[in-house]
Amino acid sequence: MKTRWTIGRVIYISLAALWFLSTLLPLFFTLISSFKDDQSIFTDYFSLPEVWHWENYVKAESMTNIIQAVFNSLFVSILSILLILFVSLLGSYVISRKKVPFSGGITLFLIAAMMIPIQAAIVPIIQMVSSVGLNNNLFALSVVYAGLNLSMVFLILKNSIDSVPGEIDEAATIDGCGLFQILVCVITPVIKPALSTCAIISFLFVYNELPISNVLITQSDLKTISQALLNLKGDFGTFYSISFAAIVISIIPTLILYLLAQEKVEKSLCAGSIKG
Repeated sequence: MKTRWTIGRVIYISLAALWFLSTLLPLFFTLISSFKDDQSIFTDYFSLPEVWHWENYVKAESMTNIIQAVFNSLFVSILSILLILFVSLLGSYVISRKKVPFSGGITLFLIAAMMIPIQAAIVPIIQMVSSVGLNNNLFALSVVYAGLNLSMVFLILKNSIDSVPGEIDEAATIDGCGLFQILVCVITPVIKPALSTCAIISFLFVYNELPISNVLITQSDLKTISQALLNLKGDFGTFYSISFAAIVISIIPTLILYLLAQEKVEKSLCAGSIKG
């Protein structure tokens, strides 16, 4: 079948190619720069290195303990996501399906919480965590991150559950399912795309967050990936080649997560257009 080229199709493909290049070039620049020395990075921007400096990755690990930092960030991210999804799923289902007093006020309160900038919450968070002696504690950091992302995830899941017909719950109840069984076996499979979207959004926030982790975590073996990367910038200069090597290591988990969950995210984005 012969492809019909129209002005609209040409514009669409041109814009798609432009977006693809604007996304790919920074990643390509970061990757090849991780194998160069500092001088050649800024003389030959997009050329392959004449000498491949594999030792940049070894130096990145020895200077920043980057691999340990990646595992610390993964631990905090996964634990935070589990807490966020568990609490938000329970709360959003109850608010969506049951007649809870002041449910509208609860939703407005969570919307208002999203408007508070994270910088304004740093001091109260430090005071609360310090008062219970949980500084340098990755579990406490995970709970803080879960609280900061709770409002957004709650609203996304509530809207997704609202779009599921209530008759499904009634049919499951007739079949003998309890409330928790309906949530786990009926509702959760239907809203998997929304859950995947919330997981990715929360992961990107937690994995890349710096201000809060920088004040709550001071122990070197507990530092997150953002803190480890910050150590490569000194008062007298920056180790660019080693920084790029550390960045390449740090983005691997993010790429893997998105590749595994991209189909669910695309389904979530398209759900509204096919509803009904």
